Amino acid sequence: MIKLSNDNWEVDQLVKTGLYPHQQAVFRDALRALYTVKPQIKLKLIAFAYSNGEISLGRAAEILGVSQEEVKEILWETGISLHFGPETTAELQKDIDNAK
Repeated sequence: MIKLSNDNWEVDQLVKTGLYPHQQAVFRDALRALYTVKPQIKLKLIAFAYSNGEISLGRAAEILGVSQEEVKEILWETGISLHFGPETTAELQKDIDNAK
């Protein structure tokens, strides 16, 4: 028998009792609660993903539910430089792949 950690056991029990349809719903709800209690965590997550080129300015705005201008202000306040388009063909391809 596989021994589950307490966290995994709790998640499994939430699904088994029918309170959640599947584990992903538990994690989604937990993240939503975390972001409500600590909104700065979500902002840092988005700023980090943007600074690494994982998401675009538009995607960051969509995730945060704000305008692109507001995202620019958030990024500026956190010391993140704005990207003004791909500088290489590899960066362009990454942008295209992220847009899919």
